[in-house]
Amino acid sequence: MDKLYRFILILLSRGILLTAIMPAACFAKAWVSKMLGDNMPESTGRLSLDFRKHTDRIGMFSTIILGFGFGHEMKHDISNLKHMKRDITLISLSAPAAYFLMYIILMNLAILIYSISFSSFLLASVYFILKEAAWSSLCFGVIALLPLPPLDGFQIFYQFSWPKFRRWYFSHYQKIMYWSRNILYAIFLLAIITDGELSLIGFLADLWNKLFSHLIFFSIDFSKVTEKILKYIFRVNF
Repeated sequence: MDKLYRFILILLSRGILLTAIMPAACFAKAWVSKMLGDNMPESTGRLSLDFRKHTDRIGMFSTIILGFGFGHEMKHDISNLKHMKRDITLISLSAPAAYFLMYIILMNLAILIYSISFSSFLLASVYFILKEAAWSSLCFGVIALLPLPPLDGFQIFYQFSWPKFRRWYFSHYQKIMYWSRNILYAIFLLAIITDGELSLIGFLADLWNKLFSHLIFFSIDFSKVTEKILKYIFRVNF
């Protein structure tokens, strides 16, 4: 029963990830693009908070069931950018920055809600949902910064790479994209198979979490959350 209830809460957190967090990050990227002179994301419907504009059925299914997913690649018209390297770097940083900001907001909100009534099982459940959604947001920000095409981290790396690398990249584009996607899938699947024991994303997320810990302004006894949920399910006293 406890595993089923936990799974339901995790599904709800992934629903928040799919319908609110991912669209907000895409919106931020499209908005920054527009501010810098690239109107293509807006013309293709990406300047929107509607999650249906940013993902497809496979991506939605993957996000809900597996906890990681993908959306439509955002198209850009860089010919209108005035400062190419700077503007592409800012555009590429906008989505990860949005994910990190939402992590900070959600974690503070989760702990604040729970602290209002520490004896409430309902608020403990809400806390768990928001905490899971916040952690997913942090992980998505970390993923976006990986230096693998077509992720934002690679776009930033590419802007400051040397000419020889750029020529090699263009001459082997299809093969690089093929292996890059396989590496990403391997990273995700390894984390799932090992239940997080061997997770590059988890390791990097922990590092970012330590950096952002100074921006989490509320505190909570985390052990009490699990205790309250187990007490409600099994009707036992600790």
